[in-house]
Amino acid sequence: MKRRAISLLLLLVLVLSVALTGCGTNSTSNTNNNTNTSGSNDSGKQNADNAGDKTVVDEKPVPIKWVGNPTGGLYPDDNSLVVKEIEKRFNVDIQVMKANSNKPEEMNLLFASGEIPDHILIRAADINMILEEGLVRGVSEDMLKEYAPTYYERVLENHPYVTNSVVYDAEKKVFYAIPQGMGELFPFTVIRTDWLEKVGAKMPTNLEEFEEICRLFTEEDPDGNGKKDTYAFSVTNNYDVYNLAATYGFSLPGGVVKDESYIKGSDGRLRRAEVTEGYKELLKYVSRLYSKGYIYPDVTIKDDEALFTDGVVGIKTFDSTYFIISYRPKDWFALTFKKNPNAKTEYMRPLKGYNGEEAVYEYQSSVWRWQCFGKNTTDEQVKKILQIIEAQLVDMEFHNLIWRGIEGEHFTVDESGMAIAVGDWGNNEKIAELGTRFFICNLRVGEQRTLAWGRESKVQREFQESYNVVEQLIPSGTPIAAKTEYGADVEKIEKEFFLNTITGVWDVEAEWDNYLARWYKAGGQKIEDEVNDIYYNKLHKN
Repeated sequence: MKRRAISLLLLLVLVLSVALTGCGTNSTSNTNNNTNTSGSNDSGKQNADNAGDKTVVDEKPVPIKWVGNPTGGLYPDDNSLVVKEIEKRFNVDIQVMKANSNKPEEMNLLFASGEIPDHILIRAADINMILEEGLVRGVSEDMLKEYAPTYYERVLENHPYVTNSVVYDAEKKVFYAIPQGMGELFPFTVIRTDWLEKVGAKMPTNLEEFEEICRLFTEEDPDGNGKKDTYAFSVTNNYDVYNLAATYGFSLPGGVVKDESYIKGSDGRLRRAEVTEGYKELLKYVSRLYSKGYIYPDVTIKDDEALFTDGVVGIKTFDSTYFIISYRPKDWFALTFKKNPNAKTEYMRPLKGYNGEEAVYEYQSSVWRWQCFGKNTTDEQVKKILQIIEAQLVDMEFHNLIWRGIEGEHFTVDESGMAIAVGDWGNNEKIAELGTRFFICNLRVGEQRTLAWGRESKVQREFQESYNVVEQLIPSGTPIAAKTEYGADVEKIEKEFFLNTITGVWDVEAEWDNYLARWYKAGGQKIEDEVNDIYYNKLHKN
């Protein structure tokens, strides 16, 4: 009887061991696979599932080395609230890499040490280097769609040139970098409407009306002080005439906008905007305004924003966020209304072009930084990173945590709808202590934009929805070797011609041919030849 009981017990153990073995046959994860496939084959997942679940399964955490966005050169520690929440929610083990993505020398030292992080934040200026060095792996379009569908949609919506750029292999449908995101709006031009009322004028709709406004602001005492001490606007660089350039059919690099605009001529050849007839006409128009005294005379002034603040000029072009007073309460635009309590302003709509057509706005590079995946990063690690990015866009609680912490404890929301840090939680040291902003995906819409900049950001976005926007002929980020070698030389000639013709030192028409000859000789010819080769033999070889 005893032997029979033991036999039954052994049989039961054997049955249980077989059952457990059968349950475990499919449990091996694919953590050593770093191919450029779509990852999981599961279908029908909801965005929230892909974005991570607060319930952690009993599996070993996936290790991820992350180069992110340090605030003031400070980094989150391993026990910060944000790091711990990410680890809990996504079952990962985060290692914060202390290399500043804004400093190429630090990134180069990191790579030289043999350390290749899994998530790499890189400046747009350095993307070609990291691709040429073979430091990153590709991520298939299918994988991006599966694990970050909302992000994927917004990439195409806000950065349509990405799939035509150096970071995307159209044949393989693979991304070697994805936008971290930045600004999405064109520069605005604001006009003092209280000045318009004083001189009996309305907002301009074309170049002729704009010139008349310039005259009135200069000659009709718009500030009512009885002195002839006002001007329409100031000009120190391309940015000051950005929206005027649009009326001539192109965009100009300046300020945060760095991309060149290339125009296709009637002969089919691409030429940089600065050597086209449209550019010449723009300079003739602006130089005429200067010669009539409508533009502030000193084109070398460093702090020309103060001219608007002090009521010396009544028109100013600048980046969108500077016109959001709740976001920049101590900056030059906000100070305008403290110094001039009766001041009123409005955004100027695009003017009709000099040829009677709509103004043209070209998609410019709003990608200041890219997110890459290290060459040794596995599919499982890529999946987790994409889920962390996606969650910021679909889960407001998680979005807030990554950006600013917990509402009521670390931030509140003011009357403009903008998030305001509580106490010292807006200081760099406290941000690092909390771990906020390091893991950000800087693509925000709707309520997310409102929390960042207040309701005025929604007004701005809606204002520009009607703009006539066209694709870049040479996409942002396209490597142009000749530009690297000769770019500084031709840009020096461009700036010299810009300022000397506007101020009347040189006559635009008389000096145009000499300007072109100098430009092409300084390396412009090589840049133009390479650009046309890229356009016709790489981008449009069929």
